[in-house]
Amino acid sequence: MSVEAAADQRLLDPAARLREAREQKGLSIRQVAEATKLSVRAVELIEKNSLSGLPAGIYRRSIVRAVAREVGLNPEQILAAFTALHPDDLQAPDRAITAEPKAAPSFSKALAFVSAVLPVVAGIVYFSMPAKTIDSKPPIAERRLAPAASEVIPVGGFSEMPLAPKPVPVVVTLTISSRCQLRVIADGNEILGRTMEQGETLPIELGEELILLGDNASAVQFSINGQAGRLLGKPGDVLSTRIGRDDYQDFLVRY
Repeated sequence: MSVEAAADQRLLDPAARLREAREQKGLSIRQVAEATKLSVRAVELIEKNSLSGLPAGIYRRSIVRAVAREVGLNPEQILAAFTALHPDDLQAPDRAITAEPKAAPSFSKALAFVSAVLPVVAGIVYFSMPAKTIDSKPPIAERRLAPAASEVIPVGGFSEMPLAPKPVPVVVTLTISSRCQLRVIADGNEILGRTMEQGETLPIELGEELILLGDNASAVQFSINGQAGRLLGKPGDVLSTRIGRDDYQDFLVRY
């Protein structure tokens, strides 16, 4: 292979570009891992073009972006280059679809029948009523509102104080990548404690704190309000993690 061809091949190889960019910045693999809150193994797999060893779905794409950004390369360009080389390992994430429960056939037919008949029945009743009962209330112009008691109206004329805005919900969605034991404790109450199978998902609305306990930290991946969370440990590591309302943003993958 000629020198020019070798240079072109290096430009097309995103793993080599990441490695060279890291070395030019004088960073070790461990320094990149600590800065991105990823494991050393995850960074090594990316530099070896072994993406299949990374967590699947949005986590894999987020990890590639995070490493590229840390070494000073364009995350989207590097992700596109990896996708061209490994289309099966970096499929675009599917959109979440919320399924609406379908009504039972008999209930749907009954509802359609009532919807069709109700306006007819209402019309018959309306026109069969005596004229004097159709509008028993005085004209709008003649109605008078009872004066409100001045002692219950605060200064400014408002009868009620404005309601405080409701806090934005924070939803932690757990995704299981391989069979494992998992306990989930939310605000002191155990809401789950069993063997989880690969592919299971569990959305949990975060209150004050969420505690995750298990026998394989790498098997439990998560997102928070749709944004990918960082890895919780290596394969086989004991899982013991607390995600609090006050610090949940520290668990997100930084772009």
